[in-house]
Amino acid sequence: MENGWLILSIIALFFLSMYAYCYGTTNYAVWKEEKDRQRKVAEAQEKEQRIKAEMAERQKLRDEKYKMANARSLEIQKELKRLEKQKQHV
Repeated sequence: MENGWLILSIIALFFLSMYAYCYGTTNYAVWKEEKDRQRKVAEAQEKEQRIKAEMAERQKLRDEKYKMANARSLEIQKELKRLEKQKQHV
């Protein structure tokens, strides 16, 4: 009888370990997929932020060039007006 309980315990332990293995592997797969999804989302957000920063930097450079061109244009217009006045006085 004592050997019967031992064999029954071993069989119960065997089925319990099979259940734990199956349950653990499915949960591990779900956990791994979730982790991969979160990593991809984080990478996408990082890429989006990097692109926005690059776009802001490019816009800043365009604004600076526009201001310089506008200032130069105003300077040229003033010089032309000055030359025209000088031509009228002569």
